[in-house]
Amino acid sequence: MKKCLIFDADDTLWENNIYFERAIEEFLELILPIAPKRECVLGVLNEVEKESIPLWGYGSRNFINSLVETFRRLYGEHDGAGYLSAIEQIGERLLNHPMDIIPGVSSTLESLRERYRLMLFTKGDVEEQSSKVDRSGLKGHFDCIEITEEKTTDAYHELVQRHILDRDFTFMVGNSPRSDVLPALRAGLWAVFVPHPHTWDLEHEEVEPHPRLLVAQSLRDLPSLLAELFPPQD
Repeated sequence: MKKCLIFDADDTLWENNIYFERAIEEFLELILPIAPKRECVLGVLNEVEKESIPLWGYGSRNFINSLVETFRRLYGEHDGAGYLSAIEQIGERLLNHPMDIIPGVSSTLESLRERYRLMLFTKGDVEEQSSKVDRSGLKGHFDCIEITEEKTTDAYHELVQRHILDRDFTFMVGNSPRSDVLPALRAGLWAVFVPHPHTWDLEHEEVEPHPRLLVAQSLRDLPSLLAELFPPQD
């Protein structure tokens, strides 16, 4: 059976969270006159996101709704039309940010296609994630693309069963401990952790040594890591 590499998308193949961080900075600057304490605002936003994600899921539009709700909780007046309009403009910039492919991704995927089955497994809003895949120019590298609401251990079990994957020769490659590394390991897969300096705070979890865990400082390291583990037979 051909070995399979399952790739995360956001902040593994292309930049994503930097644009959310920029949106947050714009928001903090916008509401500085009414909420000057940065840590307080970020704390409220964090709580709002924890409440809203289980109800409405991920995606830029839901994030902007979280900014609106954060503003409402901090703003005690009735008339906030100017602020709300400015938040909507922040949202438009976020929704239309460019696709910034991480250096080396395209050439690495191209080289891996010869020896491995490649899949893309991403979470979030289906329409938004599908648009990113289309705009990235990377779609042709993958045999299969799946978008899910959440990457849980059960989601990985279902993915394995649906595509008849061999857990001993299937690797999940991604930057998120919470969504890519830990649930894949719990599902019996291999995991390749590719740390990203701007990984979203809510995706952080402690990653401890594991017999099926590999760490790559960049995606460019992946072919050599895999070759060490499974030396070419030809």
